[in-house]
Amino acid sequence: MTPSFMAVLDLLIRMILIYYIAIHGIYFILIILGAFEQKKFHQAIQFREFKRISESPLTPPVSIVISAYNEEMVIVHTLLNVLQLRYPQFEVVVVNDGSEDGTLQLLIDTFQLEPFDKVFRKQLQTKPVRGVYKSAMHANLIVVDKENGRRADANNTGVDHARYPIICQIDADCVLEQDALLYMIRPFLYNSKVVAAAAMIRPSNGLVVEEGRIISRDLPDRWLPLFQAVEYLRSFQWARLGLTRIRSMLCMSGAFTVIRKEVFIALGGANTSAVVDDFELTVTLHRYIHEHKEARDFEITYIPDPGCYTQVPETLKAFRSQRNFWQRAILQSLIWNRDMAFNPRYGMAGMFGVPFYFIFEAMSAVVESGAYIIAVLVLLLRIDSPVILLLLFVFGVVLGSLVSICAILLQATTRMRVEKPRDLIRLLLAGIVDHLGFHQYHVFCRLVGIYDLLIRHKTVYGYRERTEYKSSS
Repeated sequence: MTPSFMAVLDLLIRMILIYYIAIHGIYFILIILGAFEQKKFHQAIQFREFKRISESPLTPPVSIVISAYNEEMVIVHTLLNVLQLRYPQFEVVVVNDGSEDGTLQLLIDTFQLEPFDKVFRKQLQTKPVRGVYKSAMHANLIVVDKENGRRADANNTGVDHARYPIICQIDADCVLEQDALLYMIRPFLYNSKVVAAAAMIRPSNGLVVEEGRIISRDLPDRWLPLFQAVEYLRSFQWARLGLTRIRSMLCMSGAFTVIRKEVFIALGGANTSAVVDDFELTVTLHRYIHEHKEARDFEITYIPDPGCYTQVPETLKAFRSQRNFWQRAILQSLIWNRDMAFNPRYGMAGMFGVPFYFIFEAMSAVVESGAYIIAVLVLLLRIDSPVILLLLFVFGVVLGSLVSICAILLQATTRMRVEKPRDLIRLLLAGIVDHLGFHQYHVFCRLVGIYDLLIRHKTVYGYRERTEYKSSS
């Protein structure tokens, strides 16, 4: 090997090792910050106050908006679940986004839907509405049937038809604990500056659900959703809690988000041009807060473990499609909002949030792929440097597993902790081995996502799967 080649290789290895130290170090710090944030959250809560909130006439009414496209497998379970929420006053607005399966007819038959002439104030541009239905069984349930326009357009349609000042957006495959909405609305009652609340989401693949009620809460049986359960703890719970503490959380998951209707309208609604709307909506909200004087005091909060579960992919094909989609969504939004990066005008969201998501979320797949290529080159070229491979393994695999284990052990302190010792052992085992194959596949999916956005300009979702919930019988 020429000296110049070895010098370049040595420089690349040093840069990758520094990157690994930085990414795992920052995630560890965020997890610790998240732990403090969760402790602060639970210290402030008195569980008897939820009874007062659920019975108080001062508790604001909420419009729950659920967008549905080809969701006949899960939509009935979700609606039965949501209609049983413990909350004083709410309505459910289901938006059938031009489904091509039997979603609409299933809703009509199951909930005795009848045509309904609804008067509403149109404030957002959406695809045409084909009809509105009201349930004869549940006075607080309406279904809006519209032309397909994807989730952002469906959410905008739902908000247009919503009666109440606070909007709760839920994915069609989600199920909630009965007091989940009380957890989400609590910050709005105690702090008038709160305009939006995001939530920790958990995989529902191990749940037993009957007639909309959660009967048991087991971990997923299969390894792929179990690996994702670990990832949700590490990245979606603790890291996002830590980012919230420093006002840098840029992704309110569309699976379960609460936002003031007037603020949603002021933002122009969800961006229908975005690959996916939730990340872009959050970044847009941060931008709005810092660009409008009257919004400077607005706050976005993150609720740990309110009790929301969503289906995660159980096949490699579905997982690849989902993560490709997420990667495109994050990168697209960061490119659109690149002027916020390192810009003090946008506070911590600009100085830390946008750079963090770009360097350590959007581009980590590129850096890690480079590390794997270098490792292969070292082997193929028979470069006598076992230290290189050892360092890449330690910093790329061992540190990642340690961060996962830390997140799992912290989970034992939460109200949604794993009760069975066997399940805790399974989570810890998954946290150790997920960097020995699953993580590398995840990197590949995200790398393809970058290619699909920048080269192929792909914006559609791709393959998606739904499965029926388990029953105790």
